[in-house]
Amino acid sequence: MLSILTKAQVFSLDLIIAVLVFGSAILIYYKNITNLSDHDEALLDDLLIDAKIISNSLMSSGYQTNWNKDNVERIGITDDNGVSAAKLAEFSKIPYKESKKLFGTMYDYYVFFTDRNNNIIYINSSLEGIGKQGVNSTNIQTAENPKKLVKVTRLVVKESEIEKMVIYLWY
Repeated sequence: MLSILTKAQVFSLDLIIAVLVFGSAILIYYKNITNLSDHDEALLDDLLIDAKIISNSLMSSGYQTNWNKDNVERIGITDDNGVSAAKLAEFSKIPYKESKKLFGTMYDYYVFFTDRNNNIIYINSSLEGIGKQGVNSTNIQTAENPKKLVKVTRLVVKESEIEKMVIYLWY
């Protein structure tokens, strides 16, 4: 009978060690998951801040007064009456990398306009939106496969109509 108690005591020690190892593994796992969540949250915050900065810049008149693609210091597409077709045309002429620098973002972006029914309103006969080449309003998820994607929508007046300016920013 003494040998049975000895085996039971060894079994208890094994069980205690196993529970400690398993508990440690669970703690390490949850600590890593929490750190990843914090990193993802910080990245989303950065994307949202940059998207709002781009949106605010576009809703301004820009700088220089009557800027064009050669002398622009801050991209803005509005004038006293809402979105300016001339400024929008100049914005479309700015090379993509240069516009990212002017917006002060390292993230990719795409800007387009829709009507009240979410139908795309083309900037000109061949241009749906402005931003990264190869991207349009419907293929960002498939063409870019972004890790994080932020969408900012602003109501604007364009040619006496209320439209939505949609900005996608992604990483």
